[in-house]
Amino acid sequence: MTLLEMSFSGAVFIIAVMMIRTIAINSLPKKTFVILWEMVLLRLIIPFTIPSAFSIYTIIDNRISTPALSGAKTDTIASALSREHFAMMQDTERLTTTITPSSIWPVVWCVGAILFTAFFTISYLRCRIEFRTALPVNNPYIEQWIKEHPHKRRISIRQSARISTPLTYGILKPVILMPKETDWKNIEQLRYILSHEYVHICRYDTVTKLIATYALCIHWFNPFVWTMYILFNRDIELACDESVIRRSGDKAKSVYSLMLISMEAKKSGLSTLCNHFNKNAVEERITAIMRTKRTTTATLLSAGLVILVTVSLFATSAIVAADNKTGDAPAVNALDTSTNGPAADKKAMTIIHETANILHYEDGAPYIHDILTNNTDNTIIETQYCMLAYNESGSPLKLHWNFLDSNAESSFENIVRTKTKISSGQTEEYRGGWSLYDGEIMKDLPKVGNGEANQVAYSLLCLKQVDFEDGTVWNNPNYENWFKTYAGKETAIEELQNYYPHEYKVVAD
Repeated sequence: MTLLEMSFSGAVFIIAVMMIRTIAINSLPKKTFVILWEMVLLRLIIPFTIPSAFSIYTIIDNRISTPALSGAKTDTIASALSREHFAMMQDTERLTTTITPSSIWPVVWCVGAILFTAFFTISYLRCRIEFRTALPVNNPYIEQWIKEHPHKRRISIRQSARISTPLTYGILKPVILMPKETDWKNIEQLRYILSHEYVHICRYDTVTKLIATYALCIHWFNPFVWTMYILFNRDIELACDESVIRRSGDKAKSVYSLMLISMEAKKSGLSTLCNHFNKNAVEERITAIMRTKRTTTATLLSAGLVILVTVSLFATSAIVAADNKTGDAPAVNALDTSTNGPAADKKAMTIIHETANILHYEDGAPYIHDILTNNTDNTIIETQYCMLAYNESGSPLKLHWNFLDSNAESSFENIVRTKTKISSGQTEEYRGGWSLYDGEIMKDLPKVGNGEANQVAYSLLCLKQVDFEDGTVWNNPNYENWFKTYAGKETAIEELQNYYPHEYKVVAD
């Protein structure tokens, strides 16, 4: 999966969790939402996913997929859709073609990722420097609490005048840092604070927040990921609050809530790796505390079902069709078209350009209509091909293929990339939409320009690259020779008339 695909599927997942959170925040255990956000994190940072028949994308594919049009008249197809729609398609295809590794987007993303990574890193290092000035706490209750809460990672409790609310930092050697002004004689308050921070330590929330920060730096351009980051941190605090209340009993609700109000954080900036009593959403935390209920079997089953259904729907991808091969994607292969030597032991398959007729929109404007048949045993997910145009005498024409772009220069060829999905054995009836405009004033439609020698009569198309659903990429070994033969060259009328059907031999292992 590409970064944008990961970010898009992650955004869909985030929206789903936000909706569930809004509906069930006070009826399900708070740990439920922490687990859901953790699943979102995995979706955002792992570049692959598991296909599932229960995926929302499989369901959508099954609902919107329709059989290929068979025997439909091309004139009917052309009249059913507006010229403006095809113009939009044309711009979309050009935009897709321009998004390459050499484009500006990777540079922008990289700069953003570096800046946000630097910001969070510097923020954390500043915290660490300040925390080094913290002093040990000499208090009988604190010493007794440490003895009663042994942990495989040595926990220390320190105090600092640089903070106003308790927090936890450190992974291998966690430290609970207390404000110097803490009322050390208020044993009840100390017990709640330490219990809250101890839950953070036991659940490795510092590590989880570090992973969330990593995902945020990668997907800094996605506003939904920022929303996820904020809500995830809130739900971590809610889950800790809930754990403390259930251990302390219902009588602790009011006291604990008052403590939250009094310890409302006065924090500026983003402290990514510190667990703390946050002033953000304190009202939400208090409401959740007061509505905390005893965990029942029905509640646990409901939480498990919500997690299972949500993950099944949004953390998986569309399942590969039954007639396609599955498994690991083979390496990119420049396939041979010869019938002698090693290729003779391979299975020969074909892709056929059935035709590329010149048709017209309802207003008479001409465009290219091409039909492609996939005779391979794999589903095509993307094609890249070249388009050429000729007049009635076989002379090549320089056209403004993208007529909506006034800055575009005319050229003999137009390289097109389309992500139309074509299953094995399927004929894609309509793949065009590229208007033929030579830059002159368009009069007396359906003719192009002034209707003289520049009138488009023929179009030649040749596949340059084909991407298959299993990850295989076929690069046409004859493309360069084809381009040198036809691009900008005078071509015999008979050859133009007999060019289609144009067959591409694809050889696969």
